[in-house]
Amino acid sequence: MFASEKILNKMKFFIYLVGFFVLLNGITADKVADSVIQDSCKKITSLYDFCVASIKENPESQKVKNIDDLIIVALKNAMSNMTHVKGIVDKILKDRKYKSKAIIKPLRNCIKYYSEGTDLLAKVLENAKLRNYNKVLGSITDAVDVPLHCEYGFEGKNELKSPVKKENRVLTYLTGICESIIYSTARRN
Repeated sequence: MFASEKILNKMKFFIYLVGFFVLLNGITADKVADSVIQDSCKKITSLYDFCVASIKENPESQKVKNIDDLIIVALKNAMSNMTHVKGIVDKILKDRKYKSKAIIKPLRNCIKYYSEGTDLLAKVLENAKLRNYNKVLGSITDAVDVPLHCEYGFEGKNELKSPVKKENRVLTYLTGICESIIYSTARRN
């Protein structure tokens, strides 16, 4: 065997070895992320399947190594969903789907609530990245209330049917997951 063949064989072996470790690391990372997500969801909510599925929906969830990473992913999910629901209401208003002022007024209020809620979640996310969990407890609770306030606008004298009731329920669950994880983490610290 020539010297160049030996070098080539060593290089091939090295490439296979590196590939093996990259693959092994990816599998281990997925197991760690799954474990953190599943353990946290078990501890914080009776909606275990929803909790796990909603967090895993975000590709960043596979990089979760600890509860701090999980909080960031959960907050990003909630922010994204709140922005999405706000977009649905914006479209309903722009398309003039409803003519009655009785339903237009609560929809406009919902837009305001979603904007405030997104700002709250952004502030919570900023502090969560710094692990200032005790500082954000009030803000995360206010963010959980956003979809509830929106829905309350459709109740009352007129008993109107909210066009985003289902979306608000999901948003309540997503923000509630964030709140529960943050509260459990703040209690530990």
